Amino acid sequence: MKTRIITAIVALLIFIPVVIFANTTLFTVASFDLKIINVAMAILSLVGVYEAIKCIDSHKKPYMWIAFAVAALLPLFTGTNLNFYMPVFVGLLFILLFAGVIGNKNITCDKVLLSFALTFYVTAAFGSMIVIYNTEDLLFPLIFVGAWVTDTFAYFSGYFLGKHKLIPSVSPKKTVEGAIGGSLATTVTFGVYGWFRTGDVKLTLILTAVGLVTSVVSQFGDLAASLIKRQWGIKDYGNLFPGHGGVLDRFDSILAVSAFLYIITLFVTFN
Repeated sequence: MKTRIITAIVALLIFIPVVIFANTTLFTVASFDLKIINVAMAILSLVGVYEAIKCIDSHKKPYMWIAFAVAALLPLFTGTNLNFYMPVFVGLLFILLFAGVIGNKNITCDKVLLSFALTFYVTAAFGSMIVIYNTEDLLFPLIFVGAWVTDTFAYFSGYFLGKHKLIPSVSPKKTVEGAIGGSLATTVTFGVYGWFRTGDVKLTLILTAVGLVTSVVSQFGDLAASLIKRQWGIKDYGNLFPGHGGVLDRFDSILAVSAFLYIITLFVTFN
């Protein structure tokens, strides 16, 4: 418990300044302003992809450095959209498939495809955070609020009211009551946030509805990460955060929420 508390304090001491100075330009590369948020997300993306690929025991394959390079470089040059992600990931898929064909005795097709899927998911999710930060300042805090409120209220709702297991084969401690409690709390939180930030009834109702779906997505993100760990027989993805695990252990719900909210911004403008 002491280790967890110390780690949480240190993480907050790093997280808060990063958020405050996220828009600060470090230097300019080919007319693109490289900001603190780009560097922070690139580091987390690289570590997250490494943890994911290590989980499935493919991290030592020589061609995986290409996946790591993609995970680190794409967030560095992400601005207001993810349009350039698709051609990069199509190229990465071809490379991994060709590598699988060449080294067929050492790697299976399922590992190639899973490595690609995890690299795409983690990198695009961290990239989504950058895009939302740059284009939808109203939504950016909700990436973290949605995941944290859901997790907190799901825990306490499950602890005090939980009687029915949600998906015990994936996460034995999660309950239906906890899931409902987390969803209700997040729905209300998004609605209150929307009203106090905008005062617009229509936008508040939209955010309230988004809050409900966000909570469900957050819980699925958590469960999906747990499923992968359970299937590959590991407790934590890493140990970057002592007592808390790795990047994917701490950001599993946040990644899902970030990707979901980015998709929402493709259809609705909140600013």
